Amino acid sequence: MDKSSEPSPSLETLIGHLEQHAGERPGDDAELLELARQALTRYTRQSRVIPFPSRGQATPAPTPRHGNTYLLDYLYGIGDGSANQLGSGNRGELQRYAREGLAPRALRTRRLRLAQAIDSTCEQHEGRARILCIGAGHLREAELSSALCHKRFQRFVALDSSPEHLQQVERNYAWLGVETLYASVGQLLAGVAELDEFDLIYSAGLVEQLDDSSAEQLIRQLFRHLAVGGRLLLANFQPGVPNIAYLEALLDWRPRYRDDQALLNLLLGVPYNSIASARVSHDNGKCIGFLEAIRYG
Repeated sequence: MDKSSEPSPSLETLIGHLEQHAGERPGDDAELLELARQALTRYTRQSRVIPFPSRGQATPAPTPRHGNTYLLDYLYGIGDGSANQLGSGNRGELQRYAREGLAPRALRTRRLRLAQAIDSTCEQHEGRARILCIGAGHLREAELSSALCHKRFQRFVALDSSPEHLQQVERNYAWLGVETLYASVGQLLAGVAELDEFDLIYSAGLVEQLDDSSAEQLIRQLFRHLAVGGRLLLANFQPGVPNIAYLEALLDWRPRYRDDQALLNLLLGVPYNSIASARVSHDNGKCIGFLEAIRYG
């Protein structure tokens, strides 16, 4: 049979194969790029540029690497060229894969889960809730929060270490009463960021960018700023998510994966008598763990 008439492997199979071999061959970037080029050529019959939004002007990579917020917007279906506007053929299949895989679906579930946490906190405090988002990015969960959109809160602070992210948040959500605050990761860890007391402190992805020691230190500092009965909510991808390397590359993202016990262990730096309760829950696909702790009082 003519090899050109043989069916191409599915994109999911191909990317899983690439991820497996990349893990087995810890070579330099050039070697891995050549491996990817060969596989992509086999799939498309010719070399193609992956059809996703540009990363924009090159800037020094932040430390830690939080991922590309514009590509997150793309996966959320926000903005021009969003994942709701699929192409055809191989291009469309790449776009569908980026949108419909377990990990991208988990990202959208994470966004919804954070919006629900905002709403439940605002309802509990009857419009007087004080909320802090750490590592806000573009704060896209704001658009899914009914309480935020209807201004049923006392104070909402979006904190980030990127001035560009904060400018974007201010443009989109300042009219709702959202405040922006710049603080570096180092300032947060040292406890010198100018923070008040909050009923909900949450973060979508900062903790998974930190090693265990730094994550424990961050949580210890954040707990100091929780009001009595306040809630800390932190999301972290779990180990073993299928084909996660594709999303890592797409988002320029280097998470530290943690299982349930590893997440709970991050609370070891908090005085035990300060914690009323702690638990880990998950999205439906068990890709993301949500660590939730309530301050005692």
